[in-house]
Amino acid sequence: MRGTTLRRRGATTLGDLPRLTLAAERTTVVRCSLLLGLAAVLAGAVLLARSAGSGNAAVLPAGVHSGEIVIDMSASDVGQSFERVATVIDGLASANQAMGLIMFSDTAYQLLPPNSPSSALLQFERFFTPTTIYHGAPVYGQSPWNQFSGGTRIASGLRAGADALRRAHITHGSLLLLSDLNDSSGDLEALVAQSLALAKEHIPVRIVPLYATTDNVRIFASLFGWNAFVSPSAFKTKSTRHVEPIAVGWPWALLGLGALLVALLTANERFNTRLLPEEAA
Repeated sequence: MRGTTLRRRGATTLGDLPRLTLAAERTTVVRCSLLLGLAAVLAGAVLLARSAGSGNAAVLPAGVHSGEIVIDMSASDVGQSFERVATVIDGLASANQAMGLIMFSDTAYQLLPPNSPSSALLQFERFFTPTTIYHGAPVYGQSPWNQFSGGTRIASGLRAGADALRRAHITHGSLLLLSDLNDSSGDLEALVAQSLALAKEHIPVRIVPLYATTDNVRIFASLFGWNAFVSPSAFKTKSTRHVEPIAVGWPWALLGLGALLVALLTANERFNTRLLPEEAA
C-alpha cells in the first residue's frame, strides 16, 4: 500500500500545500493501520479455520484437543448401550475431533493412538449400528469383539488410555469412558488407585454412562466428581429410538473474525479510494 504524498511528478503546485501536510500524514496513518488490521484478522481467520469445529464435541472438557476413547466391551453392554456408543463416535467425527480408541473387558488393548483422524474413528461406528430392527429391538451383527467380551475391569481400560497419552506425549489430553460402570468387585482397589494416578497427572476423565445404575454412578462420582459425567441433554431420543448426534459448538470466533474482516475491507474502500474532482466523478 502506497502512503499519501503531496508531491508527485506532473502534479499541479498548490499555494497552500503546507496546510495539507497534517491531513496527508493522518491519511497515511489510517492506511497503514487498516493494512495491519487486515493482515492480522486474515491471519487469525486462517489459523482458526484450520481447526474450526475441532475439539468442540460436548463430551470433551474445554481446551482438550485430543485423547483416548475408552469403551467397555463387556458382555453387559449391548442394545441401547451400543446405540449410545455409535452416537458418541458420530458426534466426535462430526466435530472433526482427533481421538484414539481403547477397548476393554477383562483386559484392554489399543486400536487407535491419540490424534488419529476422525475418519479412522468413524470406521468403527458400523459395529455399534444395528443391522435391523426386530420386534422394536435393534439387532446387531457379528463383530471382532464378540469373543473378547467377558468381565469388566475398568481400571485396565483407564490405565491403557493413560499409557497411550504418555507414549504420544499428549500433555492436554482426556480420557472418555463409555461404560455401564458395572465394574468387577475385584477391580475396586485398582480403580481407586488409577483414579488417584490420573488426578496426579492432571488427566481429566469424562464419563458417558451406558444406562448405568444409580449406585454405580455414585461410586464413579466419588472417584472422578459429578462434573465428569456428560450431561444427558447431549442425547436426544427420537420417536424411532435412534439417538441424534451430540451437539457441536458453533465456531463463533471464526465468524466474528469474518465479520471484522468485512468491516475492515469496507473501511478500506471508504477511506482509501482516490479523491476525484466533482466534474470527473
